[in-house]
Amino acid sequence: MANPSAECRGMMPRRPTLSLAGSAVLLAALTLAGCSSSDQTPALCSSVDSLKASVADLQAVDIDRNALTTLQDSFTQIQSDLRNVKSDAEDEFATEVDALEQAASSVSSSIDAAAAAPSVQTVTAVGAAVESLGTSLRALDDAVRSTC
Repeated sequence: MANPSAECRGMMPRRPTLSLAGSAVLLAALTLAGCSSSDQTPALCSSVDSLKASVADLQAVDIDRNALTTLQDSFTQIQSDLRNVKSDAEDEFATEVDALEQAASSVSSSIDAAAAAPSVQTVTAVGAAVESLGTSLRALDDAVRSTC
């Protein structure tokens, strides 16, 4: 019987190698992982933070008849920030973004109504709409924070 260790002395140890097809599959998987929606996470987190700051500015306005111009200016920034959030969120947070858009629409309508016919009722409606916007924003923020 031949000595097995003598037969193996001249042989180089074999390294595991990936086949060309296996390498291509691995490369494709890594490339696709790099293009996943997780790349959007930092942009989404940043755009939500900007929106939160704009809503906080709106909430800080003392809502009365003389504040309508300030409210309109603040709301213009909110609309811009909301467009960015919607773009960055894609479909992943569509439910929360839709609720936020509806709340923003209510704020817009209430500001327009208060500007057209300033009264206690219309100004109070602005306050209620802004509060609802804050609630919708907190829901989106809660959903997004798990990915930030």
